[in-house]
Amino acid sequence: MAYAAIASLVQTLEYLLQFPCLVLEMKKMQAEVVTQRFRQVLLLLKGEPSALWITEEPGTLPSSFEEFLGAVGLPAEFLGIKKRTVSLSWGILNLLEEKPPILTEIGSSEQALKKFVETTVLDNRTDRSNYVVDQTSRETGTLLCSFEEFLRAVGRHADFLEIKKRTLSLSCGIPKLQEKKPPILMEIGSLEQDLKKFLETTVLDTRTDRSDYAVHQFSCEAARKMLRAVDELKQAIIFFYEVASEITILYQDLFSLLNFLDDSSDKFQDHELLKCIKDVAYRARDLVEERLVDKQVESVKTSLICALSNSKASARFLPRRGKSSLETVVQSVLDGKEGIRGGLVHALQVVQSFKRKTTNIDEKSLRLQGSSIRKAPLSSNKEDIVVGLDAELTTILEGLTGLPLGLEIVTISGMGGIGKTTLARKAFNDPYTVYHFYCRAWITVSQVYQARDLLLALWSSIAQSTDKMVEKSNAQLAEIVYRRLKGKRYVIVMDDMWSIDAWNDVKRCFPDDENGSRIVVTSRFKELATNVSPKKPPHCMNLLNIEQSWELLEKLIFGTASCPHELVGVGKQIAKRCRGLPLAIVVIAGVLSRDIGAYNCWNEIAEEVSSVVSTDPENCLDILALSYNCLPHHLKACFLYMGIFPEDCEIEVSKLINLWAAEGFLYLNSEKQLEQIGEDYLEDLIGRNLVLVEKKRFVGEVKTCRLHDFLRELCLKEAQKENFMHVIQRRSAKGVQAGTRNQRRLSFHLDPYSHATTAPAIPHVSSFVCFTLGTDIVPDILFFQLGFKLLRVLDVFFLHFDYFPVQILKLIHLRYLALYVTYELPASVSQLRNLQTLVIHGPWLCQESGGRPTLLLEYWSMPSLRHVHVTVACHLKNPFTVQDNLPRPFASEHLQTLYTIQFSSCTKEVFSVMPHLKKLGICETREDYSTDSFSQVLNNLVYLQELETLECSFHTQKREVRRILGLALLPVTLRHLSLSWSYLPWKYMTSIAMLPNLEVLQLKNYAFQGPKWGPTEEGFRSLKHLLIENMDLIHWEATIFRHFRCLQHLVLKSCKLLEKFPFGVENLQRLEVHYCSEPIENSAKEIQEEIEGIDVIIRSDRFQHSA
Repeated sequence: MAYAAIASLVQTLEYLLQFPCLVLEMKKMQAEVVTQRFRQVLLLLKGEPSALWITEEPGTLPSSFEEFLGAVGLPAEFLGIKKRTVSLSWGILNLLEEKPPILTEIGSSEQALKKFVETTVLDNRTDRSNYVVDQTSRETGTLLCSFEEFLRAVGRHADFLEIKKRTLSLSCGIPKLQEKKPPILMEIGSLEQDLKKFLETTVLDTRTDRSDYAVHQFSCEAARKMLRAVDELKQAIIFFYEVASEITILYQDLFSLLNFLDDSSDKFQDHELLKCIKDVAYRARDLVEERLVDKQVESVKTSLICALSNSKASARFLPRRGKSSLETVVQSVLDGKEGIRGGLVHALQVVQSFKRKTTNIDEKSLRLQGSSIRKAPLSSNKEDIVVGLDAELTTILEGLTGLPLGLEIVTISGMGGIGKTTLARKAFNDPYTVYHFYCRAWITVSQVYQARDLLLALWSSIAQSTDKMVEKSNAQLAEIVYRRLKGKRYVIVMDDMWSIDAWNDVKRCFPDDENGSRIVVTSRFKELATNVSPKKPPHCMNLLNIEQSWELLEKLIFGTASCPHELVGVGKQIAKRCRGLPLAIVVIAGVLSRDIGAYNCWNEIAEEVSSVVSTDPENCLDILALSYNCLPHHLKACFLYMGIFPEDCEIEVSKLINLWAAEGFLYLNSEKQLEQIGEDYLEDLIGRNLVLVEKKRFVGEVKTCRLHDFLRELCLKEAQKENFMHVIQRRSAKGVQAGTRNQRRLSFHLDPYSHATTAPAIPHVSSFVCFTLGTDIVPDILFFQLGFKLLRVLDVFFLHFDYFPVQILKLIHLRYLALYVTYELPASVSQLRNLQTLVIHGPWLCQESGGRPTLLLEYWSMPSLRHVHVTVACHLKNPFTVQDNLPRPFASEHLQTLYTIQFSSCTKEVFSVMPHLKKLGICETREDYSTDSFSQVLNNLVYLQELETLECSFHTQKREVRRILGLALLPVTLRHLSLSWSYLPWKYMTSIAMLPNLEVLQLKNYAFQGPKWGPTEEGFRSLKHLLIENMDLIHWEATIFRHFRCLQHLVLKSCKLLEKFPFGVENLQRLEVHYCSEPIENSAKEIQEEIEGIDVIIRSDRFQHSA
C-alpha cells in the first residue's frame, strides 16, 4: 500500500503548501509597502523632500471666492458666509472706516508667524530628526507587525484596495513556487545597503562635526530601527520561502516516485523498501494533518479572508487585536519543537534515499518464483469431474471445428478459478478435436515467461526435441516451428496468458493456410483477450448456478455415490455459499471429504465457508491472489477499498469513484478529470475479472458493480495484513478490538453505537463508513470516543442524529460527507474547504413552515466541491455580491454535479458560479408551480456551457396551459435529457429532436401528452437510447431508420394505449417492453421468436421472458 500512502501524502502536501505560500505572498506585499515607505523616511533623514513631510502642495489654497466657498468645510460657517454674501446683493454699505479692522488682525498674525519662523529655524535640524524618529517608530510599529495589523495601517491609503484584491485572489489558489528567490528580496537588500551606507556616513559626520551631534544621533537611531525591522521582514520571507521550497521538493519527489512505482509494478512486490516508504508517508501525513487541526489554521485563514471580502473598512472587520495572526499560527505549525518542518525534512531524506536505492535493486531477486513452462495438465479422476460446461464446451468446439477456414483465434476469459483451463482442456482432449486436427500443442504461458521457453515448449509439443534445438536462436526456433506447422491443420492452446507481449512473441510462428487451424488463448483479462482477437469477442465464462454448484460438490466428495440424506440440506447450503465459483467448490470439497459423515463439521463449514477457504494457504485465495499481486500499484488500494462494502452489496459506481478520489487514490497525472481517471481504474479492474458488472446505464457505462464473495474475502485478508482497513461484521464482531488502533479505515456492518463506548481511540482513521441503521445516536460519544481528527470520508447515512453533529465542522480534511438529516444543515458546513462530495438524504423539511428547505451551504466558497446530491428538492442561496470588484473568496469552479434544486434556484447568479457543471437535477415544487417559471429556467441554462445531463421533474398537478417559450434554448451540449410530468404537447418535441449531441432521452409520466406522435426526419441525429414510460400515446407514426437512425435501445414502460411499434423496430440491438398493451407485448414476443441478433426483454402480467 505504499502507493496509496504516497498519493495520500501528496494530497496533504498540496493542502499544506497553500499556507506558507499564502503567508509568503502576504509578506511580499507587506515588503513592497515597507520598502517604499522606508525609502521616503530615508529621504527625510538626508534632508530631501518626501511625501511624508509635505502634506499640502503649494498653491492649493483657494485662489477665488468661488473656490473658497467650495473649500469651506463646516456647514455653520458656510451658512453664515452665504447669508452675508446674499445680503450684499441688496445694496453696498457706505465706506465709513479709514481702514478695515481685519487688517489689524492680519498684521498681528504676520508678527506671530515671523517670530515662529525665527525660533523654528534655530531648532530645525533637531526638530526634523525628532519627527523622523517618531515617524520611523510609527512606521516600524504598524507596518512590520502581523499582516492583519499591517492592513489596519494601510487601510487609510489608496493601496489598501489593491492589497485586498491580491489577498482575496490568493484564497482561490496559490501560485506554484517557481521563482528561485522572491524578487522583493533584492529590493530589501538594496534598501539595507542604502541604510548601512547612510549609517556609515552619519557616524563619520558625528565624529567630525560635534555641533550636530544630537541630529546625527537621532538619524542613526532611526536608520538602525529601520535596519532591524527590514531584517526581520527579510528573515520572515526567507523562512516561508525555504519551507515552501522544501515542501515543493518533497511533493515533486513523491510525484516522481508514484510514476516510478507505476512503471515498475512487476518488480516491487512485498519489498522491504515499500513498507519503509509506506510507514514514512503515513507518519508524515498524520503529523501534518494533526498539527493543522490542532492549530486551527483553516479557521484563522478563513477569518482573515472573509473579513477582507465583507467591507471596504479594514479596521472594523479584521480580526480583533490580541488574536493570533495567520503568520504566527502558520509559523507555529511549521517551526519549533512541535513544528512539522523537521518531520518533513526527514521524510524528504527517506524518499531521496529510496530513489537512490531503487537504481541498485537486483531485479532478479524480485521476480516471482515459478517456472515459465509447465507440461500439459495430466488427467485425474477429480479433474475429469466437470459440471455446467456442456453448453460452453459445445460453443468452443463449434468455434474450433466450424467455419471459416482461415486461421481463427478462440479466446476464453474469466476470473481466476472459474474454469477457463478446465474448459480449454475438455475441448483440447475432446475426441472430435483429436480427430479433426492433425497437430495439437498445449503450452502454459504464466506470469513470468521467456519467449525462448515458449518456443521450445511449442516445438516439444509438435515434434521430438533434441539438444541441438537448445542451441538455436529465438528467430531460428520461430522459423522451425513455422515450417513444422506449415500445411497442417493444427490447434494450439496458450493457457493462462497475462501479457500481450507473450502473444506478440510467438504469433509469427502460426501460418494461415486456410485449412481451419485454430489457436485457443485463456486469460483472466478481457482486454487482453480482445487485443489478441479483435475481430471476435472473447468467450466469457459464467458462474455456476445453485443446482450446478451442488452437483459439482456432491460428485467431488462422493464420486458416483449419493450424498447421505442427512447431509443433503447442509451440503446444498454450503454449495450456495460458494457463489458459483468452481475453484471455491473444489477447495471446500477437499475440506468436507475429510469428514464425510460428520454433520456438525459440515454445519460449521456452512456457517464459516468463506473463512475456511481463506485460511487454507494452499487453496483458492492464493490462486485468486495472483491477480491481486500483479495489479499496478495505483489499482491495489482501489481494489482493497471495495472490501469496505458489505457482502453481496451492489456498489454504485459514482459513489465508489468519489470515495477513491476522497482518499487520494485517483491522482491527477494527466489532463483527465478525477472522475475520468476513476472510470478508467474501474474498467481496468473489470477487465481483469476482479470486479463484476451488475448494471449498466443506457449509454453502456457501468452503473453498479460488485465483488464476488471470495474476492471480497481476499480484499479483507490483504487489507488486514496491510493495516489498510478493518471491517466489523455481524458474524465476527465482538466490539471494536484494540488491534484496530493502527487501522486506516473503519467500516461498521452492525450498529456502531453499542460498541463505540468500549472502543479505543482511532485517531488516524481516514474513512469511517457505516452500513447498518442506527437511531438515537449521540454524536459526542461517537466522535469523541473514537477520536476522529483526520477523517477524509464520513459516510453515516444509516445513522440518524437528532441534530447536526458540530464535531464534523472540525474535520478540516473531510472530502466526502454523507448524512441522513431531519434538520436544517448549518451554513458553517461551508468551512469544510476540502469537501469534494456532499450527500444529503432524508425527509428534510423546514421546521418552522414545513416547506421545502433552503440549503444554507455557501457552495460558491468551497473551492474543492465537485458533487452535491440532495434527495429533497431544496432552495439554494444566491451567492453574495462581491464589493469593489474584488475576487470572490475561495471561489470554486469544480462543481460538476448538482441534484436536486427547485426551479426558483435556477437563476443567473447561481449558475454563473458553476461554469463547469455537467449534471443537473431540478424539480418544480408547489411554490414554483404557482409562478410557472420554467421558461425563465430555460433562459438561465445558457450560463451552463458544459451541461451534459439534465433531469427535470415538474409538479404532478396538470397545468392546462404551460408557458414553454424556450425549449430551443436547451444547451446544445446535452447528451442526456430526462423529463417527467411536464404534460407538453408533442409539437414541442421538435426542439428537443434538434439537439445535436443528445444520446439518451427519457420521457416519463406524461412528459408529453396526446394520442399521436409523428417525429420529423431531421431530428434525433445522435439518439441511441429512448425510454417512454406512462404515456397516453396511441399512434407512433415513425420509421426507425428514418426518424431514429442511430437508435440502438428502446424501452417502453406502462404504455397501455400504444397500438403498434414504429416500423423497423426489429433492427434495434435491444428492445424492452414492460407492462404495455397486449398488441405491443405480442409483437415483441414475435420479434423475440423470429428474429435473431436482437435482445428482447418482456415483462408482463400475462407472460414474462427475457433473452
